[in-house]
Amino acid sequence: MLPLRLLLRDWRGGELALIASALILAVTCVTAIAHFTDRLTRAMEQQSLTFLAAERVLRSSKPVDSDWLEEANRRGLEQGQIIQFSSMVSANDQFQFVSVKAVDKGYPLVGQLEIRTTVDGPTEVAPQGPPPGEAWVESRLLPLMEIQLGDNLALGDTQLAVTALLEREPDRGTSLFDMGARVFANTADLPAAGVIQPGSRVRYRYLFAGDDQALKEYFDWLKPQLTEHQRVLNLSEGQPRVASALDRAESFLFLAASLAVLLASVAVGLAARRYGLRHGAYVAVMKSLGAGRNKILGIYLGQLAALTLIATAIGLTLGTFIQAQAVNLMQGFFPVQPPATSWSPLLIGFATGLACALGFALPPLFRLARTDPMQTLRHDWSNPDKREWLGLVLGPSAMLLLVWWLSGNLLMTLALFVGMMLLVAGSALVNRLLVRGKLASLGGAWRIALGSLQRRAAFNTLLIAAFGTGLLAMLALVFARTALIDEWHMQLPEKAPNHFLLNIAPHDVPAMENMLAQGQVSSTEFYPMVRGRLVAINGTSIKEKKNRPGGVRRELNLSYTNTLAPDNRILEGEWWDKASEGVSVEVELAAQLELSLGDQLRFSIGGLEMEAPVASFRSLDWNSMRPNFYMLFAPGTIDDLPATYITSFYLPPEDKLLVNDLVRAFPSVSVIELDKIIQRIRDTINQVSFAIESVMALMLIAGVLVLIAGVRASIAERLQEAAIIRTLGGRRRLLLKSLIVEFGLLGFAAGLLAAIGAEATLAVLSQWVFKLPLVLHPALWLTGPLTGAALVGTAGTLACYSSVSQPPLKVLRELA
Repeated sequence: MLPLRLLLRDWRGGELALIASALILAVTCVTAIAHFTDRLTRAMEQQSLTFLAAERVLRSSKPVDSDWLEEANRRGLEQGQIIQFSSMVSANDQFQFVSVKAVDKGYPLVGQLEIRTTVDGPTEVAPQGPPPGEAWVESRLLPLMEIQLGDNLALGDTQLAVTALLEREPDRGTSLFDMGARVFANTADLPAAGVIQPGSRVRYRYLFAGDDQALKEYFDWLKPQLTEHQRVLNLSEGQPRVASALDRAESFLFLAASLAVLLASVAVGLAARRYGLRHGAYVAVMKSLGAGRNKILGIYLGQLAALTLIATAIGLTLGTFIQAQAVNLMQGFFPVQPPATSWSPLLIGFATGLACALGFALPPLFRLARTDPMQTLRHDWSNPDKREWLGLVLGPSAMLLLVWWLSGNLLMTLALFVGMMLLVAGSALVNRLLVRGKLASLGGAWRIALGSLQRRAAFNTLLIAAFGTGLLAMLALVFARTALIDEWHMQLPEKAPNHFLLNIAPHDVPAMENMLAQGQVSSTEFYPMVRGRLVAINGTSIKEKKNRPGGVRRELNLSYTNTLAPDNRILEGEWWDKASEGVSVEVELAAQLELSLGDQLRFSIGGLEMEAPVASFRSLDWNSMRPNFYMLFAPGTIDDLPATYITSFYLPPEDKLLVNDLVRAFPSVSVIELDKIIQRIRDTINQVSFAIESVMALMLIAGVLVLIAGVRASIAERLQEAAIIRTLGGRRRLLLKSLIVEFGLLGFAAGLLAAIGAEATLAVLSQWVFKLPLVLHPALWLTGPLTGAALVGTAGTLACYSSVSQPPLKVLRELA
């Protein structure tokens, strides 16, 4: 019971307030952020599944075995069906090629359909698709076919009443190449319509939703039975761009939680070190009275265990409460209702409290057990023990293991480790340069500040490393967030092409260019397209290749051009200004096919075979929304073969009716409309950005609180010195300036080191975690030192303000 009695005595005396506050802060911050990120991540995943209108999708080129659907029903899975194809519809002697999407009563399983029942009416949410006998159409189809709501639309042999305008369908992004305006119908109307005949190009999609385990077991049972024409899609396969954004967001949120762990550990370490120094006198007295090292260690370990359990319980409660209030306050900003919190954040919070206590509070206790009783007479508590390295090793090691467990990403953990090592190594060097500087000649305040820094040279090394860790966390968070969101938005520029024109006849190209110019629409280059199949490499059939990439299992769109597109870059070989023949191959496809420059590729084009050497490898940006090709031939190679043309252009929403004019002027041209898909993707990215900004706000608040805790853990000696200087006649204004200078210099040094560490950390994260190009951050080198000087200078001055505002005698009595 002795440890508990001493714990109560120290608590009444205020000795444990700082270390308890630091532990509570650590657990509260991490628990709140873990809860918040857990709910945000699951909410975003739930929202993103609307791109599939289900949790899993089975895609097929023909109807599937009915036994498969009966098995899904037996396992308790929800189901829906989509049949999609292109067809001609007619009304009032007007004919139009459209994209028909027939759905059953189960559609959609995830997400919402939005329609308007009048032309100028409000948007309404439809629980399911149109009933039999009705059709919903996109609004631009009304003027195109000269019909109104309530008129009939002929689809094959059946008449469908147009009863609503389709505003939004959740899974519009599952196919980027829907030809023509959308017509929504019911699957029950298709047999009477008779539009699906043998040989028709029809896409069947079967939707599934339900319990995660039931879904997994069902598709584990189903996948061995699938043919090469059938495929199961999840979010990553159905919408890779959205999945990529969510994966990066999840990595970023894990990074935020990891940095919260590091921030909290700094406060615990500084508070525990101060506690150990203050208790050195007690231990010396106990040793003088005969207490052994093991006895003393047992007492303080018992105190630490009890304190850790109490502080962790309080932190878990506060963290859970704070995240619940934060979610309630920001309810309107979430894309969907955030799911209830799980128990895993509580485990993370408990592990954080345990790791902080063992990694950062335990080393000072071992130091206490080794206390020399003679230190009581010397009152020498300012310098760290020679074996202080134990804390520098045990603490960071515990945190790195916790970060690894928290993030599940070894590369992220190593990136943070690199930043921490740079800080620890650099803090000693910077502190050495700082205390040897010629700053005393600048005046009295500078002389006092420099003297204080010199007296605590060794301990200031720890402070600079600690402050630098907090600043590194905030700088890395801010700049990583900026890089992520900017890069996401760069993938989809504001005026990225959102319409494609296909099947343009060669003789229609000049007239098409003229019509776009009259409409003040800027298009990309008009590329010729020739359909062909890669059949052999260096005389070896492509069928003999194991794990053939999907791009060569079907016919390819081949093209030729003199101009290298702005989003294409030659990595190896020569472009056509230096090479006169051959084919340029997209670099990732070339790597999958194990191609080398000069390899002979054989193509089958319209029954004719031709060969061409590999002249170059190209990188290209599939996110540019421009026409891109796996294979580009040199001009003069395939020019004589029959070709149609393709181009893309950006069309603002207010000029949408230009699409109708294009369709009327060029009936054979196919229009692919990506504007709604791009808007859906941009909306999702904006929601992810909001999640990141929310976590960043919590992290910045936690960082400031940790810095204040760190300053307060080291102010006792400064309070004493300030009181002595005032007793000897020093003015209050002079002391205040010296505090500002001292902490400002410490903050500047910490910020400089944080900038170095953050740059290294961001470089590693960009290259190997977030898969972004390497970019230097010049603003970081200015922001780091200035932010450090401002934050640490302000926090330190405010924390020490009592030394210049209270009578010196009172301060000295309290410290005694």
